[in-house]
Amino acid sequence: MSGPNLAGKTVVVVGLAQTGIAVAKFCARRGARVVVTDGKPADKLGPQMAQLAGVAVTWELGGLVEQTFTSADLVVMSPGVPTLPQVIAARAAGVEVIAEIELAYRFLVPGTTLVAITGTNGKSTTTALTGALCAASGRPTFCGGNLGNMPMIDAVDHPANAPGGLVVVEVAAFMLENCTTFRADVGILTNVTEDHLDRFGTMEHYAHIKGRIWDFQRATDVAVANAADAWTMQETAGIPGQLYTFDSRPGAPHPVRGASMSADRTHIELRLPDLEVYPTSDLVIVGNHNMENAMCAYLAARTIGLPIATVRAGAKTYRPLPHRMELVGDRDGLYYYDDSKGTNVASVAASVRGFPRPLVLIAGGVDKGGSYAPMLAALDDACKGIVLIGAAAPLIRAAAAAHGATYPVLDATDMHDAVRRATELAGPGDAVVLSPACASYDMFQNFGHRGRVFREAVSAIGATRLDVLPA
Repeated sequence: MSGPNLAGKTVVVVGLAQTGIAVAKFCARRGARVVVTDGKPADKLGPQMAQLAGVAVTWELGGLVEQTFTSADLVVMSPGVPTLPQVIAARAAGVEVIAEIELAYRFLVPGTTLVAITGTNGKSTTTALTGALCAASGRPTFCGGNLGNMPMIDAVDHPANAPGGLVVVEVAAFMLENCTTFRADVGILTNVTEDHLDRFGTMEHYAHIKGRIWDFQRATDVAVANAADAWTMQETAGIPGQLYTFDSRPGAPHPVRGASMSADRTHIELRLPDLEVYPTSDLVIVGNHNMENAMCAYLAARTIGLPIATVRAGAKTYRPLPHRMELVGDRDGLYYYDDSKGTNVASVAASVRGFPRPLVLIAGGVDKGGSYAPMLAALDDACKGIVLIGAAAPLIRAAAAAHGATYPVLDATDMHDAVRRATELAGPGDAVVLSPACASYDMFQNFGHRGRVFREAVSAIGATRLDVLPA
């Protein structure tokens, strides 16, 4: 396998989550002296350590030692680990510090096609849908990255890492921050909205880090950008790749190269530059934001040469990721959607804007400090009521009153009560949507736990499980 020679090199792996475990195994297999370091003590990392049983690693847990960093040959950062003082010292000592995706990229063989997707919202669905389109081609396909339990380093030993293979990865800003050569044949930036400012400080810096998805491209590569998002478009200035844009807004001008919606919003139109038309009925995912995700996936698939028939076949077989506007139940024509992954206001606003049926929203949890106004504005044309849970309920209620909402805004004691109350506000042909706009930690372990409890509550009121809307 091509790539840098790690044999005999000291590689410090920072962070013992799924990515760190995968990197430690990868480097050890290639003869590196691997040091795994994490600020948590060993008694808090038992399950993770068990996954490295039998792997030749040195443990440094419960604290980070600067000398370990400064004496390394290479430091590999796990996603989410901030720029620690020890990392700054390592760089000052001339030690290279890189992200896991940068290491994986260096081991991709020539002829492997890389599609990389980033953005504040929509990147997971875009990645999964793009992966489905690629898999429909019959070519070896890897789909992972900052998505599920398949970090990009696992792509190196995957059949997709070969001439003709397709590697599709979701990448986070935390990863791009520590890249120096990472180059995608197609780089997609879905949007940049307020998030992670505790890490990046300002929107300007956050957008700049997201824009690194394009920084190392060549003139033959493709950059896909959201024409409706000013922060994203700001980052396209001076990029080396070929720019394609997408825009889902009604009446948006047709791009010279890119994607938009048909006037009646029944088709996605690609201009490459010749016109190609894709029925939205090929997709089970709903909402304006998901049309944007599909635009990105279609542009990626077509610009890497997949046939139109393959794109449509892949779209028809794709099913939503768990907790991302996932259709989970029907009770007499009332549909229930789990969008528990909607943990910030911008995500929820995108989800409900252009929703194809009237809806009752279940929202609330741990407030993230932003304004709820964009979410409430997006609800204006479709909302039949809001049911609130969690600590942020008073804040959302006050925001709805200030917005002049004319629909009911009710409080619920727990998720089961919320589903019952939402069901009472809705009727046949409507939807009940869990899209909280908040973190989950006041009532649940994480967004996945919140979504599972929602499904239990939906089942408890007599709804039947659905994966696709009936014809």
